[in-house]
Amino acid sequence: MEIRNQLTPAKLGMRAFAAILDSLLATGVWYLIISMWGHTDSEGALTSATVSGDKVLTGGPALLLMLGTAAYWIVPEWLAGLTIGKLICGLRVVRPDGRSISLGQSLKRNLLRALDFFPFYLTGFFAAKLTPNRQRLGDLWAGTIVVSATQLTRKVHSAEANSAAESAKNLEG
Repeated sequence: MEIRNQLTPAKLGMRAFAAILDSLLATGVWYLIISMWGHTDSEGALTSATVSGDKVLTGGPALLLMLGTAAYWIVPEWLAGLTIGKLICGLRVVRPDGRSISLGQSLKRNLLRALDFFPFYLTGFFAAKLTPNRQRLGDLWAGTIVVSATQLTRKVHSAEANSAAESAKNLEG
């Protein structure tokens, strides 16, 4: 799915920086939640999230934390095309034509985040490096692209100008 004469994919450096910011934020939230609500692990439970080896969050609370972490990427990308990292870096996730992504597309691109992430986001980085539109595996499956937010603003203004010119032309003729 190569995009021609439409949107230019965001630079990988900015995407990587946004991913680092989002990962740091998520890790910080995990640390705070486990530090505050975790308990000392005496059994080494398999269904747990650990901080510094001394506190764990198990069972339902651990599951909620994991679901909340997934929601951090899924919901804002669906509603606004961005996460906090992407906002700071001026990036947006969109369809190839520049329209907002659907909930299904956000779910698809984020379900493959675990695969893209392994190991240390190298799979996603190399996928993005080797595809013409710099798409990681999740983007390829979902049919999405990450672009600079300024491109979208220019595209909207251009579309509005074309629409106004067409309206004026219709009034004349």
